[in-house]
Amino acid sequence: MSGARPGAGLCDRCRHQQLVPNSRGSVFSLCRRSREDERFPRYPPIPVLSCPGFEPAPRPADPEPRR
Repeated sequence: MSGARPGAGLCDRCRHQQLVPNSRGSVFSLCRRSREDERFPRYPPIPVLSCPGFEPAPRPADPEPRR
């Protein structure tokens, strides 16, 4: 078994995703939009292929080059 987490589709690229681990080693994709808008399920069935609330997550900054 590889232990890799299955992809959550669009959620993996969305600014509203929060990864929630449990004590048994599983990781769940929580939609933070569900806190303010009941149209969004707290833990959507994955993979999510389309979502009206999708907003791209900010890209991580490139590390500064060493001098």
